[in-house]
Amino acid sequence: MSDLPARTGIDLQMQLEQAQEQVRRLRMIIDGSGAGTWEWNPASGHMQVNARWAEIVGYSLEELQPISSDLFERLVHPDDLLRSDAQLQAHLVGQTPFYECLVRMRHRDGHWVWVQDRGRVYEWDADGAPLWMAGAHADVSDLQQARQEVASARQRLQSIVDSSDEVAVIVTDEQGTITLFNSGAERLLGYRADEVVGMVRPASFHLAQEADAFLASLPAAETAGKDLFDILSARAREHTYSRQWTFLRKDGESRQVRLSISALADARGEVTGFVGMATDITEVLQARAEARLAEEKFAGAFTSAALGMALVSLEGRWLDVNEALCRIMGYSRSELLQVDFQRLTHPDDLDADLAMVQGLLRGERAHYHLEKRYIGREGNVIRTRLSVSLVRSERGDPLHFVSQIQDVTAQHASEQRLLQAEQRSRITLDAVTDLVLSVDLDGRIEHANAAAVRALGGPDGAALHGHHVREMMQLTTEYAPLSPLDISVLLDPDSNAVDLHSDLLLVQADGGNMPVDVSQAWLHDDAGVLRGAVWVIRDVTQLRARQREARQLAEMDPLTDLVNRRGFEAHLQQAIAHVDRTGQAASLMFIDLDQFKPVNDTWGHLAGDAVLWAVANVLRHGVRDSDVVARLGGDEFAVILAGCSLHRARRIAGELLHTIGGLAIPWEQHRIKVGVSIGIASISTGMSVDEAVAAADVQCYRAKAAGRNNVQSEPLGLASPPEGD
Repeated sequence: MSDLPARTGIDLQMQLEQAQEQVRRLRMIIDGSGAGTWEWNPASGHMQVNARWAEIVGYSLEELQPISSDLFERLVHPDDLLRSDAQLQAHLVGQTPFYECLVRMRHRDGHWVWVQDRGRVYEWDADGAPLWMAGAHADVSDLQQARQEVASARQRLQSIVDSSDEVAVIVTDEQGTITLFNSGAERLLGYRADEVVGMVRPASFHLAQEADAFLASLPAAETAGKDLFDILSARAREHTYSRQWTFLRKDGESRQVRLSISALADARGEVTGFVGMATDITEVLQARAEARLAEEKFAGAFTSAALGMALVSLEGRWLDVNEALCRIMGYSRSELLQVDFQRLTHPDDLDADLAMVQGLLRGERAHYHLEKRYIGREGNVIRTRLSVSLVRSERGDPLHFVSQIQDVTAQHASEQRLLQAEQRSRITLDAVTDLVLSVDLDGRIEHANAAAVRALGGPDGAALHGHHVREMMQLTTEYAPLSPLDISVLLDPDSNAVDLHSDLLLVQADGGNMPVDVSQAWLHDDAGVLRGAVWVIRDVTQLRARQREARQLAEMDPLTDLVNRRGFEAHLQQAIAHVDRTGQAASLMFIDLDQFKPVNDTWGHLAGDAVLWAVANVLRHGVRDSDVVARLGGDEFAVILAGCSLHRARRIAGELLHTIGGLAIPWEQHRIKVGVSIGIASISTGMSVDEAVAAADVQCYRAKAAGRNNVQSEPLGLASPPEGD
């Protein structure tokens, strides 16, 4: 028994040495990790930290003495302290196994350090209250900065993708499951992102018949065991693959799109998925179809125009060109239709032209004029005056551009020769009917040709030399004829004065206004310094009249001289807007001839045309001058009755029904009788054109179903909006 104390002492000494060795190793591990450590007594607030803890906030351990929980509260960012206290209390009451919080602590030099703080209670008193708590304190500023940069980059990328609501962006994984569906895709296809992400493959949006036809057109070896996604993704692995497709929306509506598919790769170049970008080209294709239908009507005006004319797609490709433009450019029609205008534009003029185009697309202007150079087929420079307007759909979506291109190469050469032989040019200019003025940068007239003197010099033809151009000439516009333009802006080389050249009017001495175009060329001295400008003012009265006539013809039915469908839809939109603005009643009447096909089958289409003309005549004279009568096509007519209630519209329809029923159109030895079915609907506030048309069409079908030759309408309400005068 005498050896037991000695052995016990030896054992205790060994255990102590082992414990000290473990403590030494733990301290080495902690020092090697670069983490700050702390111990804290929640009851007393006493706190112990290591040197690394102090170093993280820029202090030495001695500088922080005495150390307590108050020190931690002083250094932590106020916005993070409440969150830290909440996490700490949750741990102290046993709700969480650890205390853990990401906080900002103020460094000695004033900046904030991101610190990941983690700890736990390791000793309790006899009552179960926390006695000592220990933890680690790590500087994660670099990691937090990297996280913020990644989050910011992701947010910027997501913002770019989401802001592209005009382009549908659909991203898939390598197997074809959708992983991203932006707002443009939601708009195009009618699905929400949460309805398709992770659940749907893009092939489900394709028109099945079209996809099957595409696969059937490929070699069997290429399609064996593969579906549409497999084929398209295989092509996208090699390079971006683009093609036009028909997409089906959630509501069943089909949309024509231009789809481009590209492969996505990681940093090692391994394909991780695919991105498809689809642009809705339905409206453009519809516009092309309408243009083809109207081609016969406008072919004469388009092809015979002295100016070069073109229809241009939103991407810059010429959709159609006339012969005058082919002569100007030196290319055949088929050659021009294969290129875009950017390739033939002089490089020095391309940026200005594209900036104007973007202004049109953003809605900043309705049209623009630009002095522009093209490169001809032979490499020659062609100077032109370009006028461009943008055609939009009823919803305001851009469809295509209409361009007029006047070859002013000869005019420009004349202006250059003006500098070389001013006297000879003056003689020439005096024989020109256009008004020609040469002005300095202050607006003083240096020269005026005979036509300008006659037009601007008053009854006596007083000389214009030395007068300020503002004193002798006043310009306005067709849209605001009572608002004179500030002519001085035309003398500012830095202003975009071409916008002032459209639809100009020259105020004449007798108070009348003459439509004019103003062409401007800058004059430079021998050293190339800008010294003034030459203005050519041309009377375009007849040209404007022809343009107005062409616009009117575009909305008239050639057989009946009634408004055609295009004009009808424009008038109906105006009628709906008037109802929205004033609250007045308005009605829409649909008229369909009964048994019209037998007329054509029995007596021929000329007889049918005679019947259509007779019915149109009855409709034209059976309503007020303010009402709009339209032939929608075939034997269908419509009447827009502004300021007219349903009750009154029914009475008018009954009179028309009676008058048409009494018609007996003579044809050869026969007299052709005809009846009509009439449907009437109210034009209500908030309606769209399609909704109004559909409502009237339903009533017309009711009239047909009721045995034809009768009038049907919506039920008459107890109260109606006030009728117009």
